[in-house]
Amino acid sequence: MATPLIDVNSSTSRSSLQPVFPWVIFDMDGTLVDTFELNLRSLNYAVKRILKRTLTVEEALQIPGGTLQEQLSNYMLPRAVPRAVERYYTYYCRHFASGTRVFPGIRGLLFTMHARGIKLAICTGAGRQIAGFTLARSMLSDLFAAVVSADDVNRHKPDPEGLKIAMGRIGAVCDHTVYMGDHPHDIRASRSAGTKSAGASWGSMHRNELHGLKPDFLFMNPSEALVLSDFHVHIS
Repeated sequence: MATPLIDVNSSTSRSSLQPVFPWVIFDMDGTLVDTFELNLRSLNYAVKRILKRTLTVEEALQIPGGTLQEQLSNYMLPRAVPRAVERYYTYYCRHFASGTRVFPGIRGLLFTMHARGIKLAICTGAGRQIAGFTLARSMLSDLFAAVVSADDVNRHKPDPEGLKIAMGRIGAVCDHTVYMGDHPHDIRASRSAGTKSAGASWGSMHRNELHGLKPDFLFMNPSEALVLSDFHVHIS
């Protein structure tokens, strides 16, 4: 039988409460921060001298996971990749303030979880440099105990390697951990790692497939995900 959830009030001792999910791990792009358009423009800025054209949204959605270097290598010779990476970073950083936003409701969700003692982490397909920049400029960095990027793994999502690394860094137990993401790969990685899966439908560019995978939780907006910060009574 499931442990009943209760509301926290003045008569409830905080020491007798435990979060139902003491560890919550998030994807970043499309889950916390709306970066799709900026990522696409940055990619096109990086490759346009080589391709002589711009990539479409459909093409961008089909790019396999991996580091930025690996993604760019699909479009150019290896010797051209380092310069293309520089161009990508330059465009991304220059236009970040006007090209992205933290999804409405995300700050409240994260602040509530953090305040209730839930340990938060990031497992993202973005590279370390972009992930760090994005979280810092979005003023979210201080809320996360660990950040695992594409540069930290050998096998990218849907392989669970990154998620397992993140769990190890925050001391998470898979049965009591939720991984939230907007991409079908996030759900598949979660299942392979043994965590609960949560679909972030509000930022997904693959909504039908995300819904079709039937994650453990499916949220239409961040405020719905506050249920993950509920408490249950801890009986010692």
